[in-house]
Amino acid sequence: MEKIKNVAIVGVGLIGGSIGLALKKYLSSVTVTGVGRNVKRLKLAKQKHCIDKFTTDLKEGVKDADIIIISVPVDLTPKFIISVLPYVKDDSIIIDVASVKTEIIKAIKQKIIAIRKTKKINFVGCHPLAGLEKSGFEYAKENLFENSVCVICYDKTLCSKEALKKIKFLWQTMKTNIVELEPQKHDKILALTSHMLHLISYILAKQINSKKEYLKFTAGAYRDMTRIAASNPEMWTQICYMNRNFVKKELESFIKIATKVLKYLNDFNKLKKFLTSAYKLKVENRTSSK
Repeated sequence: MEKIKNVAIVGVGLIGGSIGLALKKYLSSVTVTGVGRNVKRLKLAKQKHCIDKFTTDLKEGVKDADIIIISVPVDLTPKFIISVLPYVKDDSIIIDVASVKTEIIKAIKQKIIAIRKTKKINFVGCHPLAGLEKSGFEYAKENLFENSVCVICYDKTLCSKEALKKIKFLWQTMKTNIVELEPQKHDKILALTSHMLHLISYILAKQINSKKEYLKFTAGAYRDMTRIAASNPEMWTQICYMNRNFVKKELESFIKIATKVLKYLNDFNKLKKFLTSAYKLKVENRTSSK
């Protein structure tokens, strides 16, 4: 496998910045170029060692890169992937890190297939399942991805086996556990395990914070259940809207269960049975995952 020498990160935020820090830790010979619009913030990202150098010129930033990482808001991801296509070199690999895959790959697939007829480029959809409720490179961590799962959505029409091997190496170097999924399978799973959970957290935050006089009576349960409601609402609007078909199904399923629990509040035994079954599932899964 050819050595990775240059990596470009388009969008040096929490995820992009954490990738940069991890690359500097585990692949110290790699040169990391940050690409963005705000010179002041790019300078600060360089001072934090998230990147080695930076530019606001997209062409200049990606033209020599072996791997181009698109780490921008999910709704802008297809646009940026398509925008870099004319500038990247032969055998380069473009990856994204977005939380939704089906719509993104659908938007870019034909463009990449067409350009691959004359230019050796590759695209691999990636989603590292790591993050914080905070955003920005200021909160970037070199160990953010350690022991986390990175989902890879591989499409043989968009990527060579050698390129896939290189991207797997990249994420494994950052200590992630790789799982390959079809884009739709990824979106269906994440609708339940992430996207719906954020919506529920926002709902709880809205309900509880609308009664400010109650806040002094909150404790650990409130903090645990509403922590992710401090996440960027614009970002989560984009994610949930883009994956709305799967999110709607999971939310409808949640509402059905909640409606049953509402009835169980009038029946002690049924309520206890439901809570006990949920408790056992949680304990069993916690034990088996160790």
